[in-house]
Amino acid sequence: MSTKSMKLQKKDVLILLLLIILLVVGTYWWTNYPLKVERAWYWVQYPLIKRSIHCSDQAPSFMHEIMLDTIKQQKTMSNQVAYLSPNGQLHHCESGWEDGFMGERKITDHSRFLYASLTKVVTSAMILDLIDQEKIHLDQPILEILPVPEPPQDPRIEQITVEMLLQHSAGFDRQKTLTPMMNMGQKPWCPTQLNELANVKLDFEPNTQFKYSNLGYCLLGAIIEEVTGLSYRTAVEQKYQLSSYQMKFINNDFLPDEIQYDYRNENFYTEFWRSEFDFKDSLSAVGGLSGSATQLLRLIKKILDQQNANILQHSKIPCANHIWDGCYGYAMDPYQATGQTFTVYHRSGYFPGVGHDLFVDDRGGVLVILRGATTAKHISLNASREQIYKQLLKYYKTKL
Repeated sequence: MSTKSMKLQKKDVLILLLLIILLVVGTYWWTNYPLKVERAWYWVQYPLIKRSIHCSDQAPSFMHEIMLDTIKQQKTMSNQVAYLSPNGQLHHCESGWEDGFMGERKITDHSRFLYASLTKVVTSAMILDLIDQEKIHLDQPILEILPVPEPPQDPRIEQITVEMLLQHSAGFDRQKTLTPMMNMGQKPWCPTQLNELANVKLDFEPNTQFKYSNLGYCLLGAIIEEVTGLSYRTAVEQKYQLSSYQMKFINNDFLPDEIQYDYRNENFYTEFWRSEFDFKDSLSAVGGLSGSATQLLRLIKKILDQQNANILQHSKIPCANHIWDGCYGYAMDPYQATGQTFTVYHRSGYFPGVGHDLFVDDRGGVLVILRGATTAKHISLNASREQIYKQLLKYYKTKL
């Protein structure tokens, strides 16, 4: 046998050994660290995801920049960005696919996402409308409205007002006491067993702190039901005609036209999570609505016009509005950078597989960002929001 033939055989053996090593190592990593492999795979997909971005004609350049940041920094593939300018021009951008990476259906401006906590803006708007009608009052104790027959074991519950629920200052701290709203496989007592409110022990004195509370917004949904005599879903549909915006409430199953969410940035949750929580009753007012970014934008604009922008209101209690999430409003949280007069009002939304942002600014613009994946690092969101604030400020300086 020739020397040349021997060299070729050795080369073939080396290639085969290398392939075997790669197969063994790849199998080991996929078996033991599947999430790490999927997260690393995102960077292989990234160039194609970036190429999938498409925007409506004459969309402001900052929208494309937001989409690039969302794909790169938040590592979310399927996204919508919609913006309504102060003069009423609607623009939108999308990326990714409804049915997974390189699927048959690209994300469009009509693709359906779960809104998660952006639903709370609708709940707040409904409460503020009932206040405008003088059917309830901001400073009214909630025990005057809700059917809780027994005196509360914690007398501080008698101090809780409608305003405190709106502003997350009622005394519920989900970091100290596991919220009943998100216990897997358990139906929360709110809103169907409100007598259990009498057994709750508050985590802090009402109206002394701000702590984000899903339970508080479930109780607001219960107030809507008690005052209107209708189910929460029926009441908000009659008020805002949600179906005319193609919005739908979800239950535990995924809707047929809902996008396929990307869970690789979650450490625990996958598709199974939806069947483990009570959307039909407990989470309807908290995070149960679904639709597209453009549809939500149109609804928010209608609410702003019809209700004299009352979803932008907040109490006179001093708060840190120069910090994101440092100042809770009645529906949206005000933010104003140090040294600036430009103010944006913000609401975020999170459930496993989604992470959203809604902005209303004091120039009259509305911006919605829907992400079909959980953000890889939540700390990056505030940096992204700060950049969006600067982009909007720059845009208005050049356009207005």
